Amino acid sequence: MNAEEFNALYEVGVPVFAYPGARPEDIPSARRLVTRTRTKAQQSNSGDPVVWVDGEGSYICLTHVDVVPEDEWQAARLADEAAAKEQAAKEAADRRRRIYIDGKGDGWIDLTVDPDTGERELAGITNPWKIASADEVRADAGGLTEIGRCW
Repeated sequence: MNAEEFNALYEVGVPVFAYPGARPEDIPSARRLVTRTRTKAQQSNSGDPVVWVDGEGSYICLTHVDVVPEDEWQAARLADEAAAKEQAAKEAADRRRRIYIDGKGDGWIDLTVDPDTGERELAGITNPWKIASADEVRADAGGLTEIGRCW
């Protein structure tokens, strides 16, 4: 489907399952976003029909976007929220310190975790006097990836 056809069928804000990068039938571990479109579809510079969705910073090719009925979208949203809460409880029970690498290649390790919010305070591995929240590191360094855990 091209961008014109998509726009003729669907309004901005339509509920969708979007797959940034790959579809699950191609890569079983592919991430699914339960989201809505935030722009009209358009043709990218590469010629692919694309659309922007809530919760993703880049466009997604229409071949990686499935429009779904509102009730199916709501059910998926609730299931994702329940799974996230369950995962958060598992993470909170895991008392090991997380080890991270940021978008600039610097290493970080957990110092403390706020039990109410889950916010992590990190210390630089090469500069332990450098203290920042995980969100601050993500924003400053363009990302933060967990690479391990230790006691």
